[in-house]
Amino acid sequence: MSDNNGIGAIFLDADGVLWEDSGSGGILTGKAQAIRNLELLAVIELKQYLKIVISNQTFAARNKMNYFKFKNFTDVFFKNLIKLNLIDDFVICYHHPNAKNFLLRKKCKCRKPFPGLINLMIEKHNIDPCKSSLVGDRITDIQAGAAAGIKHLFLVVNSNMLEINDNLSNQPLQNEFVPIKGLEEFMLIKKTFNED
Repeated sequence: MSDNNGIGAIFLDADGVLWEDSGSGGILTGKAQAIRNLELLAVIELKQYLKIVISNQTFAARNKMNYFKFKNFTDVFFKNLIKLNLIDDFVICYHHPNAKNFLLRKKCKCRKPFPGLINLMIEKHNIDPCKSSLVGDRITDIQAGAAAGIKHLFLVVNSNMLEINDNLSNQPLQNEFVPIKGLEEFMLIKKTFNED
């Protein structure tokens, strides 16, 4: 973990936050929605905070696309968002404990609800979790954020929010769920940071 001299970050889930969660593989058609939502985030001038996408992507684990082809697609997808100055970094877990693709069948510590992806970015960028927030659309996002010590946790309410994850964590939920949608979620982040 970083010390108190670290910078703040906004951790963003992908499916259900940057684009509508249409199930595994939603990233393949989510570019326009992602750009629109990230442009909203840019408008409210949170430039002093890093914007980092953290996502579980199981399309290849479900054998719906070759892993290397899918990984290349996601790398190009998010690197283009970085080039557009809409995000600063991204990290993805491609594993699933029951993956059809045996190469990706793994109970790992990077798959949310575990905090491995977030901790990796905290260390890489010297991020202070107490100056940071996370926006997710599932209980597992909130659990991962809580386990990593992220101070502000926001849940976008949708029909998937009560999904039970096979890779369940014992980490208790430490923050209240805040129902937020659309631009309100980003404005709420701005208000929260301004109060700190």
